[in-house]
Amino acid sequence: MKPAAPRPSYPPRPSGPSGSLDIEAFPSDLSLMLLLLVVTVLAQDLFFALWMATLQAPVTELCTGPTLDCPRDAGAMVTGSVNYLLMLLTPGLVIGATTNWRRQRRSTPLAETPFHGAAEAVGSLIRQARLSRNPVVMVDRRLASGAYVTGQQRRPLLMLGPELLVLREKGDHGRRIFETVVRHELAHLRGRDLQTYHLLTVFRPSNLFAGAFIAFAMVLDVLNRNSTPGALVVTLLRAFLLTLLGELIARAYLRVREHHADLHAGMTDRDGLLAALGADSGRADGTGAARLRSWLRHHPLGDERLGVAKAPGRVLASSPGRVFLGATVAGVLLPTLQDMLLRFYGPESGAFTIIVCGVLVGLGLTLFVGFTLWRHQWYAAGPARLGRSALTGLIVAVGVVAGGWLALYTRVAGFGLTGMPLAPSFLAVLVVAAVLLCGWLSVVGAQWYRGDPEAQRMSRFLKLAVVPAALLGGWLMAGLWMWGVVLQDVLTACSTKVYRCVTNAPERDVAKAVTGFFGPGPVLMAVILIALGVPLAARFAAPVTDRISRGGRPPGRTG
Repeated sequence: MKPAAPRPSYPPRPSGPSGSLDIEAFPSDLSLMLLLLVVTVLAQDLFFALWMATLQAPVTELCTGPTLDCPRDAGAMVTGSVNYLLMLLTPGLVIGATTNWRRQRRSTPLAETPFHGAAEAVGSLIRQARLSRNPVVMVDRRLASGAYVTGQQRRPLLMLGPELLVLREKGDHGRRIFETVVRHELAHLRGRDLQTYHLLTVFRPSNLFAGAFIAFAMVLDVLNRNSTPGALVVTLLRAFLLTLLGELIARAYLRVREHHADLHAGMTDRDGLLAALGADSGRADGTGAARLRSWLRHHPLGDERLGVAKAPGRVLASSPGRVFLGATVAGVLLPTLQDMLLRFYGPESGAFTIIVCGVLVGLGLTLFVGFTLWRHQWYAAGPARLGRSALTGLIVAVGVVAGGWLALYTRVAGFGLTGMPLAPSFLAVLVVAAVLLCGWLSVVGAQWYRGDPEAQRMSRFLKLAVVPAALLGGWLMAGLWMWGVVLQDVLTACSTKVYRCVTNAPERDVAKAVTGFFGPGPVLMAVILIALGVPLAARFAAPVTDRISRGGRPPGRTG
């Protein structure tokens, strides 16, 4: 953290639902974003590892079909996949170890520098933080007025810049900024951010290396089959965008992590936090092109950090950008997981693998969207709630479709599944289903909010809402995914010259077949009972408390 230019005055602290923010009321955005990153990078790594292992594994029997569909030696497939995974993960380990070594080499222990007063002040702040392991305080002259934490969990290091240490001697104002910056870094240690930072150090290079290897291998594959230049460009663009998706998620995680550390640091001295962030500095770095570039930043913009410091609920309210990233990952996972399941179970188990894939991805996507909407219910402004639910549903639908076309398949460039169909009927139903699901999640949260506006029984609410939400979203996605796969296959076949369509209305016939498959069974009845019963249960099971006014909520702009 690097302090901004100080200002003499600070705005008053707004009141939240309970006068202060409980950032542990819901599963943390840190955990959700980190899980999203791991799933995205591992999906890309597994694609490359399995693809290369399939090409190199010996064929076990005579095969006249496509090369990648031939039966392979299972042992060689497993060994090859593990070897390629290690190849992709090793650069991150080497880069992390080298970076830590270089940082320690160029730094000096604070006790061996002339800043003796600062050493005592930092020691006092470390004791107040009550960490499981106290960090070794070092001075890095390249930091200037910045600070960061590094090292291993068993020996953490707190790196401080000399200009920051000098700032402590410049009156009470400078001392408060100095202490806030140190508390911010200690909050990273208290929140175990050091372990997750090492995880990111491994996964981010792995994501970039996998993208580079995939692009190179796919270029060779396209050139060997004498494909058109347009196909080559599309192939490279898909590899680039999928790699960019992982990097955007990683940077979004790092920005949320900074917000959490700011809030922990501000618990002791909020005015000091606002001073360190440059309150009332008049900077306009949160508008225009700078806001567009913020998606590529490791740290949030100054205006955004100030907004969260003044209204802490913003860090827990839903962010459209994060929802889009999560929905795009779900769209990527649908065909990727489907392809892997088909390889494991065989092409004859198509319906079973479609349902399993749809349920698993739909479950995860529903919980991801549900947590963001429920946070928004408690921590954002009321008037935009219904509009935000509809917007969130539209973002989910767009993200799922975009991810379906972005995904890389084990059978590359025409040998495997294609993206979701762009038929108007299917897209309309997908949008309506996503909007209704998000609206239902908002209604469930609203019913509980009426009785528990201060989020005092949040664990009880999650026990009531998570399981039915997961079941509803899982079966909904299973039906949509089955409809999309079958419809895309039919539309693709009907577009070829050698195939004669047996119907003039394939969209209607496929929709009737899929709804007939899911309609008569107990699945439809279970979905109806959940959709009708859970909001009522949330309304009557919520603890009754005095409801606060909507005006008492923090501002709802989520950046």
